[in-house]
Amino acid sequence: MLACVMSQILPALTEGPAVDWLFLDLNSYFASVEQDDRPELRGRPVGIVAVETDSTCCLAASYEAKAYGVKTGTSVKDAKVLCPHISIVAARPKLYVEYQKKIIEAMETHLPVYKAFSVDEMACRLLARERFLPNAATLAYRIKQSLRNLGVALRCSIGLAPNCYLAKTAADLCKPDGLTILLKKDLPYALHCMKLRDVVGISHAMEARLNNRGITTVEQLCKLTSQQMRDIWGSVQGETMWYWLQGEDWKEKADGPRRSIGKQHVLAPKYRTRDQAYLVGLKLLSNAAIKLRRLNLWARGIGTTVAFTHWGKEIQNSNIPSGWNAHRNIHACHDTMTLQDHFRELWKDCPSHSPVHVGVWLYDLIPDKFHTLDFFDDAKREVVSTTMDKINKKYGQHMVYLGGLHGLGDAAPTRIPFFSVPELADF
Repeated sequence: MLACVMSQILPALTEGPAVDWLFLDLNSYFASVEQDDRPELRGRPVGIVAVETDSTCCLAASYEAKAYGVKTGTSVKDAKVLCPHISIVAARPKLYVEYQKKIIEAMETHLPVYKAFSVDEMACRLLARERFLPNAATLAYRIKQSLRNLGVALRCSIGLAPNCYLAKTAADLCKPDGLTILLKKDLPYALHCMKLRDVVGISHAMEARLNNRGITTVEQLCKLTSQQMRDIWGSVQGETMWYWLQGEDWKEKADGPRRSIGKQHVLAPKYRTRDQAYLVGLKLLSNAAIKLRRLNLWARGIGTTVAFTHWGKEIQNSNIPSGWNAHRNIHACHDTMTLQDHFRELWKDCPSHSPVHVGVWLYDLIPDKFHTLDFFDDAKREVVSTTMDKINKKYGQHMVYLGGLHGLGDAAPTRIPFFSVPELADF
């Protein structure tokens, strides 16, 4: 409604205050999608978990739950103490990706999406008349209304700013359902009210490093020179952040060719033995190989990593290592059986301790156009892998699989990473 009113009273301006980026942050996204899909959860405190057990923690919480102090990372046991009537819901990653596709389609009726940084964050670059503040604000309200039309429980915060970094910062400042504007003429003073940890890119460790240099406020941070920030960060990232904080639209490094594909998983208690972890590793490798073929890539290296039960302070007086990893270079391949052979050889050196986490990765990738057949390629294995891919694409992921993975149906399901969006084909 507000968007319609604004469009009637505000002309399409071509002068005055302007912004270059619109950043959208979906509020309590996992919980909001569950509330939208399940009406009985609307208006109720909800905690989203990977598995329904009191020993895990909340991946996300609805705003009704946040009002009781429940937040991302709160253990389920503590969440039930803080909010006895909370509904604990198992995450459905595929549903969240499906919703995101619909949200992007709704956004693109107003603006093209420049980039989806994660499943709940996306940015739009503003051009021409879109940049001028009344027009940009009108577009922001129209996007908000489109989301409400798409799902009654869906809300977002939007930031408008001269660069993508500050637009994300602005979106974080007013939640839920906010619209925050940062203009270049108001910088850096508009940022002085923030805490250091509110600044995108300042972690707990970086805050401690800044504190050691006598920097305890954002005002002090903004008074540093670009060289001082580069020295504190120990890399060009510090200098880049200096330009961003000044409102400059400093270009990010363009995405290069894909270098690796990795899969990792925290093991459920029943899989915390060396033999069971090996089987989970095989499943992770199978998923990685499927993605490798889907992207028409070949791997020339394979690695695996394992974390054990005992780490940190507990291991100081122990002979048990905190973790183990191994890797090897291989002849370019992307069929599952050959990759499993290499994984099996690597695993022979894995210590016999209690694992809690296992990961695999394929690296030194080359595109199909640069691969040439050689003596080591096995045409039969290639046919088996591609045939399985076709069947699974038609009838559903893991409808057919290699016999060694039998019984692992509930192990290592596809999750949503923090800084990327899985494809629906990954589920």
